Amino acid sequence: MLDAANATFVAVICFGLLTGISTQLQTVGPQAPWDVDPYDAVASFATMIVPIVAALTGVRYLRWRHEVAYPSFALVEIVRGCAVALFAVAATDTAYLVAVLRRGFPTPAPFRPELAGLLGLSVVTVALAAWRSAGAWSSQRRSRRRPDDITLSGQPDAVDDVAELLRSAPANLAPLHGLCVRAADLLVAWAGSSALSPRRHPWLFVAAVSFGAGVAAAASEFVHEGLPPSVGVGILVVALFGGIVATGGLIGYALVGRYLHLVHSPRRA
Repeated sequence: MLDAANATFVAVICFGLLTGISTQLQTVGPQAPWDVDPYDAVASFATMIVPIVAALTGVRYLRWRHEVAYPSFALVEIVRGCAVALFAVAATDTAYLVAVLRRGFPTPAPFRPELAGLLGLSVVTVALAAWRSAGAWSSQRRSRRRPDDITLSGQPDAVDDVAELLRSAPANLAPLHGLCVRAADLLVAWAGSSALSPRRHPWLFVAAVSFGAGVAAAASEFVHEGLPPSVGVGILVVALFGGIVATGGLIGYALVGRYLHLVHSPRRA
């Protein structure tokens, strides 16, 4: 199972290199066959989902590392995170391959070896990670006493996992350990009592965070492309970016939020 997680993290890194270089480098981006919709739309959605899911899976991977064995529910959460991340990466790689076959590399550079190499590397790493994850999932299912899926209800959610990871900071670094423990206590208290916490209003929380990410993306565009011609246009662009990213975040939460056991209701805690 842990080998599958390691392979998934490698695939995610290669995916990040592919999407980052092909979209952020101005000398390379225009020569990418997938820089237009619908190919770019698939990648845009995946780049919102994959980093969050990979980070959450990494937290869960590290949170139980000091235990004698990983609990069954933690292994299920980890392999589900791997599956979601790999599915999103595979969907993007497929869209990119279709773009190459249908559009080809545009002139004046009919072939970009760095883009082809990065795409090939992403395809290979995601295939290997999927193979490892499929084997781990089959092994995990065979090891259960009952054939049905293990229930995650009542188990620690993502907030608990982050808090426990913070509490496991090295004790020999007293200032850092104390700071992390205080941060973990504040996080748990906030999640359990604040009206703005993801446990009490998960949809509102996801929408707000996603909208903030959209505003940050708009600000990044202003830095790269320059300020808009007027304040009204700037507000429209910010609202558009925020609305699109917020919509994508809500769709992502609707699709995988419960499956990944992101939050549980405080009534069941």
